[in-house]
Amino acid sequence: MKAHLKLGSLLLVLLMGLVACGGDDNSAEAEISKMDINTPDGAFMASVAAMKSNDLKSLIKNSLSQEQYNELVTEFENNKTGDFSEADKAQFAQTVTMLTSDGAEETLYAMVEPQLEQARAMLPMMLMMGKDQILQGIKENPMLPEAQRDSAATVVGAAMDWMGENDILSEDKTKAAISALVNTAKELDMKSLDEVQNMSFDQALDKGSIAFGGVKNVLGAYGISMDDMLNSVEVDTVDVEGDKASMVVTFEVFGESVSQVMNMIKKDGVWIGEK
Repeated sequence: MKAHLKLGSLLLVLLMGLVACGGDDNSAEAEISKMDINTPDGAFMASVAAMKSNDLKSLIKNSLSQEQYNELVTEFENNKTGDFSEADKAQFAQTVTMLTSDGAEETLYAMVEPQLEQARAMLPMMLMMGKDQILQGIKENPMLPEAQRDSAATVVGAAMDWMGENDILSEDKTKAAISALVNTAKELDMKSLDEVQNMSFDQALDKGSIAFGGVKNVLGAYGISMDDMLNSVEVDTVDVEGDKASMVVTFEVFGESVSQVMNMIKKDGVWIGEK
C-alpha cells in the first residue's frame, strides 16, 4: 500500500504539484517582464500568462512565496526517494510501452471502442439524473469556501450541459483524444520509474510542463479550449489594504461568464493567493 501511495504522490508532484509544455520556446518570461507583478492583479495575470504559455517554471516562480517554493521542493525530494516495488516498476513500464509503441493509437481505440456505444447510451440519463444532486452537493460542501460555491456550481452545471449538447464520445473525438495522449507520452520520454526518481526538480518541472500541454491537447480534442478560457480572464475592482488585497476575477467557460472574488496576500515580497 505504501508503495502505491508513494507512486501516487510522486506522480502528483510531477504532473500537478506541477502543471504546464516546456522549453525556452514556450517561456512566458518576455510577456511577464512587461507586467507589474508587484501588484496583486499583475501577479495574478502573470500566473495566467504562464499557464497560457505552458511555462511551469514561470508559474511556480510568480505564484509561490519563497517558503512555499521551499516546501514544494522538499515534498518533491521526499516523495522521489520512496522505494518502489518491482510490480510498480513493471506496471509503469507496461503503461509507457502501451502508449508509445507502434500502432498505439489503434490499439488503445480497440480497447475502448466496445465501451463507447454503451457509454453513449447511458450518458444523457446520467447527466439528467445526476446534475441536481451534484450541484446540491457543491453548494453544501463544507470543504469549499462559501464564497466560491455558487461560481463552482455554475461551472459544473455549464460543463454538464455542454457535455449533454456535444457528442463527446464520438469516434472522431475519442481518436483525437487518444492521439493527443499518445503524443504526450512520447514527448515525455520516460521509460522507467528509475528515471522519474532520478530527476532534478527543474527536470520535473519541464516534464510537468509537457504533461500540462498534453492535458490541454486532450481537452482540445473534445472541443474544450483552456487557452480560450485563460484569454478571457479579466481582473476588476482591486482593493489593496497593506499586505492584503481582494479583486474580482471574471472568465468565460462553457458559454457562461463566471465571476469570483480572489483574495491575495503579500508574502516574502510576492503576491500570492490566500489559502
